[in-house]
Amino acid sequence: MTEFDVDSRDQLVGGFGVGKLLQRLWPYFKPELPACIVVVVLVISHALLGRGIVTVFGQAIDRGLIGKNMDFVLKAAGVYLIMEILIMSLQFIINTWFAKIGNRVLHRLRDHLVQHVQSLPAEYFDRVPSGKIVTRLTSDTVSFTELFNQGLLSVFTNVVSMTAILVAMMVISIKMTLLVLIVAPPLVYAAYKLSEKILLAQRESKRRVSAINAFVAESVAGMKVIQLFNRAGAQRDRFNRLSAEYKSDLLKAVSLYALLYPTVSLFTGVTVCTALAYGGGLALDGAVTTGAMIAFIFHVKDFGDPLRNILERYQLFQNSVSSGERIFALLEELPESEPVAASHLPDELRGDLKFNAVSFRYRADLPLALDSITFHIPAGKTLAVLGRTGSGKSTLISLLQRFRDPIAGQILVDGLDLAQISRNEVRQTVGVVQQDVFLFRGTVAENISLADPEITRERIEWAAREAGLSRLIQMRPGGLDAHVEERGANLSIGERQLIAFARILAFDCEILVLDEATANVDSETEALLQDAARRAREGRTAVVIAHRLSTIADADHLLVLENGRLIEQGSPRELAARPDSHYRQMLEHSTTARA
Repeated sequence: MTEFDVDSRDQLVGGFGVGKLLQRLWPYFKPELPACIVVVVLVISHALLGRGIVTVFGQAIDRGLIGKNMDFVLKAAGVYLIMEILIMSLQFIINTWFAKIGNRVLHRLRDHLVQHVQSLPAEYFDRVPSGKIVTRLTSDTVSFTELFNQGLLSVFTNVVSMTAILVAMMVISIKMTLLVLIVAPPLVYAAYKLSEKILLAQRESKRRVSAINAFVAESVAGMKVIQLFNRAGAQRDRFNRLSAEYKSDLLKAVSLYALLYPTVSLFTGVTVCTALAYGGGLALDGAVTTGAMIAFIFHVKDFGDPLRNILERYQLFQNSVSSGERIFALLEELPESEPVAASHLPDELRGDLKFNAVSFRYRADLPLALDSITFHIPAGKTLAVLGRTGSGKSTLISLLQRFRDPIAGQILVDGLDLAQISRNEVRQTVGVVQQDVFLFRGTVAENISLADPEITRERIEWAAREAGLSRLIQMRPGGLDAHVEERGANLSIGERQLIAFARILAFDCEILVLDEATANVDSETEALLQDAARRAREGRTAVVIAHRLSTIADADHLLVLENGRLIEQGSPRELAARPDSHYRQMLEHSTTARA
């Protein structure tokens, strides 16, 4: 098993059927209730007109052909034409109206789904591959589009048609109706058992395609590594295995679905045969007229069409049920918790930052990632954090941004516990410049403002100048409107970092976090980034995480972490003066390495 194998958490526990799916969709459907009532009336009218046409044929035979009344035949022909035009018009109105209803419902569902994904905690995105989330938001919602545009309306229309046919048949002869429908129970039972197996096969195929999407998303993101280490063949083999498993599940579902067609054909053949044999006797005995007998056979034959249509849509329903299970499983994921009675940070935030015995672990079975961390940074000062990989630096930043919450202790800003502040408010206050800056496809200006309408063009230009982006703006055609490829692929690491600094300045975050912001760049670019960092830190409380000791020489306070514990703290000058300090050892090692 690999991380791309199917994940049972994609499905709701116990699953659900069509009825429960419609129940879960009801909140999104409710605003469309008046429009749905209109559609119901139109569908019933459509079904009655369909049965009326058959009745017109029966009357044309009895009163026109057998009664040798040509005037009645001509009138019947005119009535038939009018009814056909009405049926076509109603069908057009029903299809158009219901499609609009369905798209409005799906619009609400997609909006809710995206909003919910944005509210999920960091743990969810650590656990679930991005490809699976993309599948929920794309492929599975497309299945719902098919459900509304082809499934629900078709099934509802055909159910109404079947009901109208049964009523029309019973008006002609109740005995004959009961006789020809005697084969219905076995058919319904066979369809029910097949539908259960189809649903199971659809669930498996959906989980397989989700695994494929996750694999492809990761493979595309890591294509350079795959090509660099010549792993394309191995990746193809893994993809072929996943694809073969998906094909097997899909073919199983198709094979099961194909069994429904012979069943319906047999039903139609047996019912028409029974109607002809028994009804023919009634017609010869004079119990029913010839026209009524022919109309009855038309009704019986027409009964098989809506039944076949329903069964044809059944696979679509099962596919939608499977997608629905996955979508509502995602919607049942708990969002980030917020305080019941939230406090608010002051408008004039100073940025005084305290950690009081803060501890955190990622899971109950893992050791502490941070163990009783305590420090205090006055407003406007700079804190530097040093430590080897895995020492807890990134975890500390994650807690400060409230992507995760401590299991013990408090994080205070201006004396207010961050646990009592909404996460959005905290993240508007804490700005982060990471080593690996994420840029969106668009323009330089859009990546600075993130399309926030409150950030004016003048502020974007000011932030760009302050961050040292002048050279980039001059070199690139379009300046601030220069095109940025996905993830900033057409920009250098330094240029991406400068855009990140400009973003922080534009949003005017009171607390600034520089997470390895000047790593992996040349000395000239590093000097440029350090100038941008100094300008960004002016008047702000700053937390700087760095491996290069030169980037933290002007810090006011220094923390040294090791295995989640704070092993020493103080000003860089104080720690450098201590003979036994870890910071001094790092300085000496750095000096030796440069020599």
